[in-house]
This record gives sequence, C-alpha cells and structure tokens, in this order.
Amino acid sequence: MILDRFSLRGRVALITGAGKGIGAAIATTFAEMGADVICVARSGDELEAVAEKARTFGVNAYAMTCDVTSEEQMRALVDGITNDIGRCDILVNNAGAPGKGYGSLKSVDMARFQHTVDINLTSAYTLTHLMLPLLKASSCGNIVNVSSALSWMVDKRFAAYGAAKAGMNQMTKILSYELAPSIRVNAVAPGAIDTPSTAFIKSDPKMLAATTRWIPLQRMGDPEDIALGVLYMASDASKFVSGKVLEIDGGMQALPGSAIEEVIARG
Repeated sequence: MILDRFSLRGRVALITGAGKGIGAAIATTFAEMGADVICVARSGDELEAVAEKARTFGVNAYAMTCDVTSEEQMRALVDGITNDIGRCDILVNNAGAPGKGYGSLKSVDMARFQHTVDINLTSAYTLTHLMLPLLKASSCGNIVNVSSALSWMVDKRFAAYGAAKAGMNQMTKILSYELAPSIRVNAVAPGAIDTPSTAFIKSDPKMLAATTRWIPLQRMGDPEDIALGVLYMASDASKFVSGKVLEIDGGMQALPGSAIEEVIARG
C-alpha cells in the first residue's frame, strides 16, 4: 500500500525543540504514524504535555530536557538514549531561533552573532556527530534538519540567523554525501508559520497583512504543514531523496525590503 510508505511504525525518533510549535507538531505527527518519540527541549513542563499527547497514539514517548547549546548536556542526552532506550532511527534537528543575533550589523557584535550560530547550526552539527553511532546502527538511519526560508531570502536584521540557516542547508547536502548510503540527510525550510513565537504577527492586523502580502497562498503556515513535510523526509515515502531542502512557505519567492519593520514604522 502506498500509504504504508509514510508509516514510522517500529522506529524511534528524536526531535529537538519539541516543547511547542513546529517541534511539538512533528513529535505528535510522528507518534500518530507509529514512531516512539524522544521529545527534547529546555522546558520540562511543555515537553511532558507533548509526550502525553503522543502517548495517546499508543507509542512510547519520552520527555528529556536538554539545552542544545551545551555540548555537555547533549552528551548526557545521547548517553541516556543509548543506555535507556538503546536505539534511534530518526534525528530531527528542529531547535532554533534568531536569538540574540536579531538586529542590525551595527548592534550585533561577535558574541551575539555566535549565540545565534550556536543555537541554529553548531547545535545541529554537534548532536548529529554525537548521535552518529546510533543512527549508523539503524537499518533506516535518517536525519531531517529544520532550516528556514531566511536561508535564501533577504530581510534586514537577520544576517546572523540567515547565515546560520544557509550553513545548515549546505551541511545537509554535504552530510548526505558523506553518510550515504546508510543514512539519508534532508532538510525542510519553513516560511512564516503560526507558532507561539510568531503570535505577535497574527495579533496585529497590519503586521499580518504585511507578512502575508509576500505569500501567494495569502496565509501563514500551520505547524502541521511543516510536520507533514518532515514526515515525508523521515519516512520511506522519500527513500530515494537525500541532500535536498524542501521549501514549505506558501509559494513565497522574495521579500522586498523589510515589510514588518515598515508596518511598525508607520504605526
């Protein structure tokens, strides 16, 4: 059956940034498709709620707190998975945010730039490095990185974040070559998505109009839109796909200037 290609039954998946938004949607989508899920984020309370929802699909769901900017905590996380679960087939590097690097070139110094690179790129590389023995031991090892439309689009004040996500795209392509044929590596690049971190956009009609103006489908995406793309990349439905970046952005092709900032300036 064609639909069986999307099943994750019998697999174990680790999702970072799983406490809310896109990460939570990926975790529950994977659980619905049969995977045991390891939900990772800094906030334990949010994680446990996501894990509890995942368990309603009859799978095992683990809530593990970890700051992905700490190599020590990531090593402890991987050691815990190795000792207590014993396997992992799918790694989703979803944790990320503009962080302290959001701002103009004048205002973002080296420390703030490095903070954003650490959250979005260094953490994904390091966790992939640490998880490699478990992924290689799997018969269906798979890595999906969550990038961003800002990896290729141009907007003011996102130099650090855009550079980190562009780096993630290239890392995805290089690792897909290096780790083939045993492990597939792909990425998805979300556009403007309706999550708790973007709630300020939908709460302001002017800002929402400025955001959707450049989206041909005329709406922000839902976390489930991204989760379904990640499911495709993580499942056998894409078993002949590796080293690719799937753009999920409502057809957005360009962002002239900084629309949101212009709306704020006009009041």
